[in-house]
Amino acid sequence: MSPRLAVQVPAHQLPELQRAARCLLRTPLVSAAADADFRLIRRWETVLRNEFSQKLGFRLDVSRSAARLLRRPATISRHRGARLHSGRQLGRWAYLYVCLTLAAIEEPGHQVLASELVKRIEQLARGDDRLRVDFTEHAQRKALRDAIRFLEQIGVLSVRDGDVEDVVAEGQVLFDIDRDAAAMCMVASPSILREVTTIDDFVAEPTPDSTEARRRIARQRLNRRIIDQPQVALGDLDADEAELAWRNRRREAENISRLTGCTVELRREGVALIDHPVQPISGRTFPSTDSVAHAALLYLDALVAATEADDIDDGELGDRHVALDAADACWTSVMNEYGDRFAKVARERPDQFRADCRVLLEQFALARATSDGVDVSAMASRFRARPERVEPQPRRAPVDRQEQLFAP
Repeated sequence: MSPRLAVQVPAHQLPELQRAARCLLRTPLVSAAADADFRLIRRWETVLRNEFSQKLGFRLDVSRSAARLLRRPATISRHRGARLHSGRQLGRWAYLYVCLTLAAIEEPGHQVLASELVKRIEQLARGDDRLRVDFTEHAQRKALRDAIRFLEQIGVLSVRDGDVEDVVAEGQVLFDIDRDAAAMCMVASPSILREVTTIDDFVAEPTPDSTEARRRIARQRLNRRIIDQPQVALGDLDADEAELAWRNRRREAENISRLTGCTVELRREGVALIDHPVQPISGRTFPSTDSVAHAALLYLDALVAATEADDIDDGELGDRHVALDAADACWTSVMNEYGDRFAKVARERPDQFRADCRVLLEQFALARATSDGVDVSAMASRFRARPERVEPQPRRAPVDRQEQLFAP
C-alpha cells in the first residue's frame, strides 16, 4: 500500500520526501526546470499534499510542469518578502511589476518579446493614477528588471534570446512563458480580495464553532510559527494556540521534524527550528560565513555577556534589556578587536555595517533595537560565541631523514 502520511514512509525513503518538502517551503512555486526537485515533488505528491494540509493547513497544487504550495502564514513579517538569488528583497515597485507582468502574459502564446511586454504593462496601468508607470525613471526600470528576474527565478519566464538588462532600453529580449507556472501565481479570484482592507486580512481565519476544529486550527498555526519564525515562545501565541496546542508542542515538533528533516529544539525559552545545513528552508542561515553574520554573532555574544553582568535572575525567560551606552560599548569592543578581519565595508561604511548587523539579529528574533538600548532574546544564549585567536605555530627544525628512519 502506498504511504499517505510521512509517518508511513520507510526510513530509507524519508530523506527524499523531506527534500521535496524543504524545496516547497523554501520556494513555494517550483517549475519543471528544477528537474530533480520537481520529480521528487511529483513522486511524493500524495504524501506532501496530506502532510501540508493536515499539519499546516497549506494547499498543494501540482500540474505536469509546476507545483505550488499555497501558504497562509501565522503572522505578517517584513523579513519574509520575496528575494532574488542575490539576497536583495523586492521593493514596492518590483512587487507592482510582478503583478503587472503576470497580467500582461495572460494573453495566448508561449513567447513574448520585451517590447510587447512593456507595451502591455503600460496599457494595463493606463488610467490608474495610483500606479504612475514611467519607464523614464531609473528606479522603475530597475524594479521591472527585478520583477522579471524574480519571475525567471520561479520558472514563469525564461530568456530565449537577449539580456534582461536591455528589457526596457532595447526591447528585443525574447521570453518563453511557462503557462502552468504563471497560472499558479494567480489562484485567488477577485471575490476573495473584496474582504481584504488591510494586509493583516490576508492571514485572518474565521473562528470555527466546534472545539475540535478550533484545536486543529490552533495546532496548524503553531506549526506555521515553527516553520516561519526563528523561535516561538508562549507569549507569541493567541489564546487558542496557548490553550489548545501549546501543551502538545513536543508532538507537533516531531511532526515538523519528520516532514522537513530539520531539528526542532524544545527549550525552556520556547521552540526553535534548526534549519537544514545543506538545503535550508529559509533564505538565510545564522550563524553564517559573511562578515555581517560574523560581526552580528560577536555583537550578540557581547550583548548576552552584558545582560549576565547585570546579575539578572537565571529563571527569567523573557527579553533582557541592554542600555544604549552599554550596547554601544559592546559594538565598539567587537570592532576594536575584530574589525580588521571584516570586509572593507565595515571600515568604509561603519554605520551601514552596524545597521545590517542589527537587521540580521532582528530577522532571527535574537535582538531588537529600541529607543533606549537593545532587547536581547532569551534564545540568544544558544548562540554564544567563543572566539579564539589562533597563534601561528613556530616552524620546526628540519628532521634528518636517516635519523627519523632509525629513531626508536
